[in-house]
Amino acid sequence: MISGLQSDRVRQSALFGLFFLSGAAALIYQTAWHRLLGLFAGADTIAAALVVGAFLLGLGIGSLAAGLYADRLSRRTSLIAFALCEVGIAVFAVLSPWLYYDVIYLKFLPLASSRGVIFAVVFAGLLWPTFLMGCSLPFLSKAVVSQIAGSAKLIGWLYGLNTLGAGIGAFTGGWYLIGTFGFDKAIYVGAALNLVVAAGGLLLARGLDMADATPRPKAVAPPDSTDGVVWRWSLLVFISGFLIVALQIVWYRLIGVLLQSNGYSFSLVLAVFLLGDAAGLLVGARMIDRIADPRRFFFLMQGVATTLALCGAWFVYLAIGADILPSTFVDRDIVTDEAADIALIALLLAVVVLPASFIMGFSFPVVQKAVQRDIDRLGSRVGLVQLANIVGNSMGSLVAGLLLLDLVGTAGTLKLLVAIGLAFAVLQLFGARSTRWAYVPAALLTAGLVLFPGGESFWRRLHGLTVEKAIVAEDKTGLSLLKLDDAQSGKLYIQGHSQSRLPFDTVHTFLGAIGPLVHGAPKRVLVIGSGTGGTPYAAGLHPGTERVRVIEIVAPVIATLRDYVGQGGKSGVESLFANPKFEVVIADGRHALALDTTRYDVIEADAILPKSALSGLLNSQEFFRQVRAKLAPGGLYVQWAPTQRSIETFRSVFPYVTMVHPALIGSDRPIPYDRAKILELLQRPDIDLHLAVARVDRGDLRKWFEEKKIEVLNKGKAVPAASPNTDFFPRDEYYLNRP
Repeated sequence: MISGLQSDRVRQSALFGLFFLSGAAALIYQTAWHRLLGLFAGADTIAAALVVGAFLLGLGIGSLAAGLYADRLSRRTSLIAFALCEVGIAVFAVLSPWLYYDVIYLKFLPLASSRGVIFAVVFAGLLWPTFLMGCSLPFLSKAVVSQIAGSAKLIGWLYGLNTLGAGIGAFTGGWYLIGTFGFDKAIYVGAALNLVVAAGGLLLARGLDMADATPRPKAVAPPDSTDGVVWRWSLLVFISGFLIVALQIVWYRLIGVLLQSNGYSFSLVLAVFLLGDAAGLLVGARMIDRIADPRRFFFLMQGVATTLALCGAWFVYLAIGADILPSTFVDRDIVTDEAADIALIALLLAVVVLPASFIMGFSFPVVQKAVQRDIDRLGSRVGLVQLANIVGNSMGSLVAGLLLLDLVGTAGTLKLLVAIGLAFAVLQLFGARSTRWAYVPAALLTAGLVLFPGGESFWRRLHGLTVEKAIVAEDKTGLSLLKLDDAQSGKLYIQGHSQSRLPFDTVHTFLGAIGPLVHGAPKRVLVIGSGTGGTPYAAGLHPGTERVRVIEIVAPVIATLRDYVGQGGKSGVESLFANPKFEVVIADGRHALALDTTRYDVIEADAILPKSALSGLLNSQEFFRQVRAKLAPGGLYVQWAPTQRSIETFRSVFPYVTMVHPALIGSDRPIPYDRAKILELLQRPDIDLHLAVARVDRGDLRKWFEEKKIEVLNKGKAVPAASPNTDFFPRDEYYLNRP
């Protein structure tokens, strides 16, 4: 029983374990809430940054408030406050699927046309739980620490175990809970963990003599000469927090491209980052008594961490060139359950992410040793330092993710961060005797600024290119690379995925053409996803079509195609930009469709790979219902059928479904599929010319219409699906969790 726990060491261990579980719950929430709020905010990078910024801002406010209040409480009361925060988080978590989906997404979506409103709504929706999460460390630190001697070690252990729990929560949530049970069920698991933590905290507070159960009356405190030191350290922590999260943004882009940006890659990078950070925190807490000069050691750790991040990226670049790592990352899906692929992924993360995050973890206990001088101000200083770190994290995410990637790309962003690390490395050389090895980080970082390859060279190497010509474009929304076979032909890669070719692949031309040809009189057509342009170009083949709206979420795809046209490329792409019939829009397709008031005769989705990150947003029942509501009477929706589950999900929404392999056609009216009429339309001179301009193999295209199997799947009634893809449970996206 709890009453039998007599020693401070055992009591502390119990609280450490509770804080570990609290960290695991927090990252389960963050992974799930980020996806659910993305339905309202959008799935693009800007929306993601707004959600992350709102999350971190709430944490910072909670940390500051609790830090200021914790020093007024006794240790026992602080523990009760911590437990009540956990109860509050759990209560909110249980309500959050309803709040984020039924209220914010379904009812507030018309407000999502403004980025400012998006941030305000998301911030308001996250403030309750994130505020309480931010309160946790100051309250628990006050409850655990009884004397200033050794406080840095105890606080370091607390934060380290909480971060360790967060890393395990990110991995377990992203790789098991969500993929096995869905977003809402994963959230309920997090709520259960919070309730366990709350119960444990309340039992410890009630059943144990925590000592100092009554707060001492406070006299008016004289000015503290160390306050200036605390503020200076907070500034350093802000810069360190900025640096590590900005590096994390670089890692997301780098690892995401190598792993082809699937549903698991974000959780994987986040989990390894947090586990490395936690290991550094725990080792740092253990070694803290041996560190005589916290300031110099802190500077050194920032320089070493940045050096290791640089070396990790350099290793990938050089190892691919030397055939140590395969040059086929972008042509082969390596996120599988095969032992060789698991080993390769582990090697990548162990080299690129783990070392730098481990070294960064040393920073927190070092800072606590420098600032904790007074037990009566312990809570406020924990809160202030944590606030500085969180604000730095937030700025690192926003500045790197929205500004630096836009201006200088991944390689340029890494170089700017190397410059910050170099400044730290140089500063640690002053003020004390330096050993020779202390000059190593400064030398390596200087070499990195001079020798690290530029963006185009870097991404060419990571796409396995040597002497081949290529067009590369990158910004905050993603990465696009067109590998050219000659001036007119090439293969397009988007976020590491091989997508389509120039001239257009027959499958993309088929998917684009079938909707307008079956409809017969399509005036307004919408295409979600451009690829090389084959689907939208073919979707505009009917002379009666007045408007083809093309929505592409990765802006560099369009920049790459414009560059291709500018270099003299002619494969029909030039018509997408020159013909006023076509309107190309950079946006999240689902989000843009929801805000669009137009009723379309044909809506099409280009071949969206079901394993891609966020692909579930365009393969769910809810999305298909949204599409159906945007069709004009008798309108058609066309989508590739990548899996049997996607077919069943499609059939559960549309009462009329015809499949012309591999295309699914859905409608609320009988579908007038007439093979002879379609083949006759393809012979019209104006349609034939439209296809000929794009160098489409018309004979091959005709064979697709002549030979593909036709199945009428629904004849006026939707067919319920046993296990469909839904917004809460995108089963196909989490393919490793399926038997």
